[in-house]
Amino acid sequence: MTLDYRLYSDYPDNRYVLNCDEPNYDFNKPRLKNIFWENYDYICELDRTGRARPVILDNVQNVLLCRTEYFGYDAFECPKCGNEYLVYHHCHCKLCPSCGVKTQRKLAVQIEHMCLDVKHRHIIFTIPEEFRICFRKDRSAMNLLFIAARNTIAKITNEKIYRKMKNKQGKTGKISNPKDNLYLFRNYKDAIQFGMIATLHTFGRDLKWNPHIHCLIPELVYDPTNDTYKHINFFSYESLRKTWQYELTRLMSQRFGKDFDHLKNLSYKSNRTGFYVYAKERKDDNGKIADNGKSYKKNIKGCVNYMIRYASRPAMAESRLISYDKKTNTVKWWYEDHITEKRIEVTESGKSLIEKIIVHIPDKHFRMIRYYGFYHPKNNDTLDHIHELLGEEKHKDYSKQTRNRLKKAAMNKLKFRTFLLDSFNRDVLRCPCGATLQYVSTYNPLEKKKNDRAYRQSCIDEMRRLSIRRVPSS
Repeated sequence: MTLDYRLYSDYPDNRYVLNCDEPNYDFNKPRLKNIFWENYDYICELDRTGRARPVILDNVQNVLLCRTEYFGYDAFECPKCGNEYLVYHHCHCKLCPSCGVKTQRKLAVQIEHMCLDVKHRHIIFTIPEEFRICFRKDRSAMNLLFIAARNTIAKITNEKIYRKMKNKQGKTGKISNPKDNLYLFRNYKDAIQFGMIATLHTFGRDLKWNPHIHCLIPELVYDPTNDTYKHINFFSYESLRKTWQYELTRLMSQRFGKDFDHLKNLSYKSNRTGFYVYAKERKDDNGKIADNGKSYKKNIKGCVNYMIRYASRPAMAESRLISYDKKTNTVKWWYEDHITEKRIEVTESGKSLIEKIIVHIPDKHFRMIRYYGFYHPKNNDTLDHIHELLGEEKHKDYSKQTRNRLKKAAMNKLKFRTFLLDSFNRDVLRCPCGATLQYVSTYNPLEKKKNDRAYRQSCIDEMRRLSIRRVPSS
């Protein structure tokens, strides 16, 4: 059976469609890829004039070429009837909604099987509005948000040591370490160890620039001196807010110098109780505090998914797009107001929406998810030991072998075939005749080429030429 290819212009998502594969695709549904495609010249103009970071055009090009022959494909063939099916390669880009969903679920599985079987607290560290411009101008300074959040939890879990060190400083009362002015209690042998998983969100529901830190912290600390752990369920909101305020302003003063003094003084005048920190206890559906049973399992999974859902995905989900008019280049989308909890619809040009989205694309090699304490990869031995201690107390098997086996089983469900089967209840490798398609070969056009901007631009130019409809001659 031969392949039935159609023109790019026949499908908005620029995919080839085969006879053996007829997906339930809604052509009228607006998609980010279509908006990027219609405004590609504008994005190139932003890059050419220096108004956009180089990573923005790279991400947009990858999104446009995702699931096309320019990134290659895997060929499958039916051994019974000879039917063929091509699985196109993905771009694995943080701006791509399709690739981001799978990356998010993989990260969620890894984190979920790494976390201790105890209550976890979801804490959100926010910054005042006047600080946002500093991180917009210097995006590398967003590392300070992670460090300040980490130092805040380190201080809360080591309150006694912190007070002793502060009293020794005399009148200044400042905790200073000449060897390490950034991280509090790092490599301090007597410090109580904590766990922390932090993610950075740079946007609000209305897509405005609003960097803040989401943290997942187990309500358990480990004392390496006595080789014991202790459950904690109290977090002083006052201490969290004021410590977060002090640590962040301290780190920003070191980085920006005297230019930051005015903003620092202004922030202390307008935020006398400290910067806002959300640290409420988790509640189940009945309004009760979640325990270690089924409610804990449900809440920890939901909390992890909420934290990392935008760590590898664009700032706005495609489900929030209502309509897109190509002729007028007008987009209609919605968001839910955080205060009033009402749905607000926004109508604006495609260029305006693109400007809001591309601002939140992280720089190359910038890590949006970070691990601290015994959740850090360097402390895997300590984490395995804590799992063993918890297993002895609860009479459960939390060994490394068991956790790896469960994680592997969960990761297998995220493979190409099982992932689509679970998501859409459709086996893509099942031929209409009933047989299973067999792998034949792989086409990789990048085998002898470099996936650089010049190659991607040539591919996009060719896609544009192919998308021009043929007009019959008179």
